[in-house]
Amino acid sequence: MAQFFKPQKRGKAVSKTLKAQVSGLDHQARAVVRGSDKQAGRKPQTRFIIGALPGEVIQYKTTGKHSGTLERILEPSADRRDAPCKYYEQCGGCDFQHVDESYQLRHKQQVVEELFQKFGVFDAATESLPWQAPLVSEPTRYRRRVRLATRWLGKEQKLLIGFREAQSHQIVPVEDCLVAEESLLQAVNRLYPVLNTSSIATKLGHLEAIHTNRPVILLRITDSLPKDAIQSLEKWQAEQNIDIWLQSDNELTPLNNASLPFDTSIDGDKLYFQPGDFLQVNGGINERMVQQAIDWLAPEKTQRVYDFFAGIGNFSIPLARRAKSLLAVEGVYRMAEQTRNNAETNSLTNLSSLAAELNDITASELGEPADLWCLDPARPGAEGVMTLLKKLKPEQRPKRIVYVSCAPDTLARDVAAIVGLKSNKKTSDYRISKLCTVDMFPQTHHIETMVCLERAS
Repeated sequence: MAQFFKPQKRGKAVSKTLKAQVSGLDHQARAVVRGSDKQAGRKPQTRFIIGALPGEVIQYKTTGKHSGTLERILEPSADRRDAPCKYYEQCGGCDFQHVDESYQLRHKQQVVEELFQKFGVFDAATESLPWQAPLVSEPTRYRRRVRLATRWLGKEQKLLIGFREAQSHQIVPVEDCLVAEESLLQAVNRLYPVLNTSSIATKLGHLEAIHTNRPVILLRITDSLPKDAIQSLEKWQAEQNIDIWLQSDNELTPLNNASLPFDTSIDGDKLYFQPGDFLQVNGGINERMVQQAIDWLAPEKTQRVYDFFAGIGNFSIPLARRAKSLLAVEGVYRMAEQTRNNAETNSLTNLSSLAAELNDITASELGEPADLWCLDPARPGAEGVMTLLKKLKPEQRPKRIVYVSCAPDTLARDVAAIVGLKSNKKTSDYRISKLCTVDMFPQTHHIETMVCLERAS
């Protein structure tokens, strides 16, 4: 007789209010508490809670299998400070304001070191990493780009603009943001009366405010706007001298024939981009990061360079000015075309651009081998490029690699793959010569890191 599986109904998890001492921070700067809600016959439960610090005794509410919400600090840490932002308790943006910037930097370096050890990059018992001084940012007003959520309240006939609450879809309305350039939210506030109409707000998904050579506001729309709404936006744009772009699923449209914005390289070259393209949010740190990549790679006029995940040419254009030739490799075709256009605009004849699937890139697509590699992938990392590197013959591999990362876990995985290359089965082909944290995102748990790897002599 056939028997059919019938799953048992599970009762809804009951939220509890508990007291515990924080044992440490995890890699996302969340407090780790253990054993405060253990049950008979089960291992002590570990939970992760935003906003608490090691050693603190806290009261929190359970909100799932492994999470919790901080309710009270019963015994605060000596490292705790009052958050400088008035929206901190509600806003889900800057989650590390409750400690000063030096603490933030120490924690971020420790995270990278722990992950490198976990992935086998080095053995802390017998080795040390060649840490360089971090690239330190201004602690506030560093963002030149912000993305804001929107919601139209039909009953109140009111548009909400702000940031998401932590672990929620709710919106915290804001008039200012301490990590953003003041001009960004000022522009949004001035535009608000025009947006706060049903003809626009009901079709508005989110908006971005950007400031490089000139201020730009990008409106993400879910449906076409009526003619009178377009006219209102165009009138405001002309009066305020702030460009507006509309982005739908199928097209990106500048109002009043707005010109492409551009970033400026360390050499004064113009790097044009479309609103919505990837752009490093911290302009000041980005300049120092590019300069450091140049210093670490040390390109010469006899050398060829590959720049993987090239974007609009943030690293490609400055590196090409110092090398014999450079191939910029980018996964998004339109951005690869933009890099090519930027090279032509800046009269660079030694830069070529390739649009390719970077998860499955091959040596035949790249052509002539390169002496130097630069990588700046998104959070998933560069696993496809690591596979390529492994398949290359030793003499085809680069002399130096600079890897710029915004995700320390995938960075550790990829660096482990590089140092794990062994032509003679005994010693690694590559060694880490330098690494540092980059203070791209102060007041948040997000970590930017630069690593330089060199071929062993």
